[in-house]
Amino acid sequence: MDLTAEEPSPAGALVTERLLLRPLAVDDAPALAHLLGGDWEAIKQTGRMPYPATESALRRWIASHMAPASHAFLILRRADGAALGGIGFGGSGALAELGYVLGRPFWGQGYATEGVRAMMAHAAALGFGGLEAYSFVDNPASARVLAKAGFADLGVVGRDYPERGGLRQVRRFERRVVPPPAEAARGRRPPDQP
Repeated sequence: MDLTAEEPSPAGALVTERLLLRPLAVDDAPALAHLLGGDWEAIKQTGRMPYPATESALRRWIASHMAPASHAFLILRRADGAALGGIGFGGSGALAELGYVLGRPFWGQGYATEGVRAMMAHAAALGFGGLEAYSFVDNPASARVLAKAGFADLGVVGRDYPERGGLRQVRRFERRVVPPPAEAARGRRPPDQP
């Protein structure tokens, strides 16, 4: 599947220079299972993704991320439509929690940073005040992604991850986002005003 700028994007999708982020669907479980299925090194860096990442386990995990307060996306490469991983944020407060996972073949190519920046813009457009993220202390690559995207490292905290053995030491990151300016703030007047 080749996604070019001339082709329409699926409803609710976000487009970046190299990525198409489309809303995650339960039917994406086979693609994610193929990408992540037996890769403990990729899965262990997520707080809640099931391992082993079987199709049925991922269907349940995806379904749990379909709540209205969740903004979960499948990461696709625009050039060839390849599924690279998942990304999203959730929460109902001013500060939403960001999470992401990439398949190992796509590490170190800037895709995670590009996806995180898209999530920041999307969160701002939805009116969130910012995003927070957590990175296991033994995952410096994720810490670098967040730093490149402008997140502030707020230090190490303990956090409970039952799927990863309970209380774990993680780095907490935060990035405030600026919502897009209103039409009036851009110097435009509503149509009914001279």
